[in-house]
Amino acid sequence: MSEPTNHALPTPKRLVLSLLSSQDLRKISARQCAQWGLLFNIDPTAMRVALGRLVKAGFLRSVARGRYVIGERGKVLSETARRWVSAEQRIGPWDGRWLVVHTAHLGRRDKRALSARERALTLVGFAALYPGFWCRPANYRETPAETRSRLLQLGLESEAILLRGDSLLSESLPLEELWPRDDLESRYEALSKAMQASMQSGAARDRNLLARETFLLGEAVIRQINSDPLLPDSMVDVQARRKMHETMVAYDAFGRGAWARFQNDFE
Repeated sequence: MSEPTNHALPTPKRLVLSLLSSQDLRKISARQCAQWGLLFNIDPTAMRVALGRLVKAGFLRSVARGRYVIGERGKVLSETARRWVSAEQRIGPWDGRWLVVHTAHLGRRDKRALSARERALTLVGFAALYPGFWCRPANYRETPAETRSRLLQLGLESEAILLRGDSLLSESLPLEELWPRDDLESRYEALSKAMQASMQSGAARDRNLLARETFLLGEAVIRQINSDPLLPDSMVDVQARRKMHETMVAYDAFGRGAWARFQNDFE
């Protein structure tokens, strides 16, 4: 099986943080990091440098010589990554109302703030209808205040304004272009098929290659789920999305087994 399409190999930082976001790995050693790095052609020295920088930045915390856990700054990233498990439970029926976030007054000169702002809004499923005007269907089970709190935690400035409206009415609003349905549904189908193929061929694969494959494919699916706009059934094939999510639940268990077998070789 080929690696997930258009999925770049992890950087040392992303690799470590992704590993520590998994359900079964709450502590990692420098030796484990080096072995994982080799799977992706990352030099052990680069992994050690990344560990040191992550500790210094507060993303990791050293609990013993050569052993690390997630740090305070890394907890938000880790918790966000694990939110894929409950994605389908966070949405309900859509009554036609919309959530809108207004950011035009915040400006675009501060590139770091702009990047954090756009990342937060995208992760919560908002799309920019016009510059500084972000929207999404109001189909979350959480309240608008809870959605706003989640956006702030992810990096949106507190000065941003969140509104809930009964409708968005204008003949010129290109709402159907914000979340291209065909693209979303194609990704759901492709990722579901890739996971099924990986599980079917897994027993015959080298454990190193399987650990690599399950990391890359699992990360691709989690990225899709966590950045998915979670649209209502009038805007996307909800059953295809749920199938991808259900397949990922099985693939997560399959991947954890592959990771355990890989790690047993050097523990």
